Amino acid sequence: MQNTKQEAYVFDLDGTLVDSMPYFTSAMLSIPDEAGMTYGDDLIKILTPLGYTKSAEYYVNVMGIRDSVEHIVERIREKLVYEYSNNIVLKAGVGEYLRRLHATGARLFVLTASPHIVTDVCLQKNGVYDLFETVWSVEDFGLSKSDTRIFFEVANRIGCKMCDVHYFDDSLIALENAGKAGYNTYGVYDSHTEDEIARMKTLARHYVPTFEVL
Repeated sequence: MQNTKQEAYVFDLDGTLVDSMPYFTSAMLSIPDEAGMTYGDDLIKILTPLGYTKSAEYYVNVMGIRDSVEHIVERIREKLVYEYSNNIVLKAGVGEYLRRLHATGARLFVLTASPHIVTDVCLQKNGVYDLFETVWSVEDFGLSKSDTRIFFEVANRIGCKMCDVHYFDDSLIALENAGKAGYNTYGVYDSHTEDEIARMKTLARHYVPTFEVL
């Protein structure tokens, strides 16, 4: 894969660079579980691109959980900080691929729904934080990946054309919106989206079963 200074590589974190979805799912579903509420099988897919704050808003404003957004966010963070600091690791081949890209002079970025309090320490622990020019949380934009505007804003901050952004994610919603913005999209396999592989292959321009093949 040929890289130039004008091209940018933007990576999602959860389910893309790291194996974190089981921890994320457990923490997120603990909120409605502890409130004794029922929910559909698609709840995690709805929440994944939102980030902690907008997920908390969804719980309060859509599901009617009787708690404050701020308290729900704090509860989620408390459950996940330890896991991201100690237990969550890179997927197979990720470290090697990132270092290889970085060595070519490619510009690397992270755009994740997770907040910096877990994202930064996870990337540092796994020895790849310094490979990225900028690590963004959706909270830095006040938007979510369910909103196409965030992808235009990211490209604007990078300072490159939409077609020069290579975007990696395991979320169909995020891939769809990045594609609408004009990004070159890569759908990344993760076990929690096993049932979406066929659609991902159609939706994204490229399919990545594992970073070891790149």
